[in-house]
Amino acid sequence: MSPHPPSGRAASRVAPWMGTVVVLQLVHLAAVATSFQDGRQLALVGDAAGWTVGLLAVLGTAAAALSFARGDYLRRVWGLLTVGAGLSLVSTALRSYWMHAVPDVPFTNSPLLPVRMGVVVLANVSTTFALVLLARTYRQSGLQPPPSPRATLLWAVSAVAALAVGGPALVAAVGHLGQDFATTCTAVIALASTLADMMTILLVAPILRVAYMLRGGRLAWVWWAMGMSGAVWLFYDAREWLAPLLPGNPAEAVELLRTLRTSGLAMLGLAGWLQRSALTAAQPASSTGVVVPTA
Repeated sequence: MSPHPPSGRAASRVAPWMGTVVVLQLVHLAAVATSFQDGRQLALVGDAAGWTVGLLAVLGTAAAALSFARGDYLRRVWGLLTVGAGLSLVSTALRSYWMHAVPDVPFTNSPLLPVRMGVVVLANVSTTFALVLLARTYRQSGLQPPPSPRATLLWAVSAVAALAVGGPALVAAVGHLGQDFATTCTAVIALASTLADMMTILLVAPILRVAYMLRGGRLAWVWWAMGMSGAVWLFYDAREWLAPLLPGNPAEAVELLRTLRTSGLAMLGLAGWLQRSALTAAQPASSTGVVVPTA
């Protein structure tokens, strides 16, 4: 298996969409950078960004799911991703409502906290299960490539990265379980999110491997987008480690790195739109619903 970049023609079609993701990320970064002195404004920036990319993720994954026939393997994959994105948007809505309705009371004191806890857990379970199914897509179709040293190394690097960025957060969250109710709910949210992010980072390996294997075309960009989304979560989860390495105030650097959530969700939505586009230009390869790139 040798890496082949996607074809120039397919890349030219994707470039404007990738540019949109970059613009969204830069706008969010700029908005955060100019809001450090105003906590209320910083919260509003995060709220607006959460709604924007949350909606993009829901629309993109739903578009991909609806482009497949009922019973199709990939319809189930994208359907679960849509459920996860939708529940994530519900989580954003709960925080947003409380922030605007009761601005002087922290969300940790809100009666909506346990509701959000349940929503976050379900969102992460749905998304993680979907990514596992997605990573197994080519194995389901009988196109799984043979093992190779490069693939093994990629798996190992992904596993080490997942443990490195997620391990400390898991230990910290477990330590808060069993304390007061609000702290326990917050710890459960952290556990669910961290475990899901660790699995996402781990699955970057098989997803990028498929992107290499496809050797260009519309469908390859679906996998590239999913792989890049997973890679973004690696840096997002490592923000506490990376912040001291960046120039300036570490606390401000953490907030800047937190904006990477925008790219992670936007890339997920983009992958959905690319999947829909690829499907309209390709023919079914097997009964599993895997499509063959045509450009």
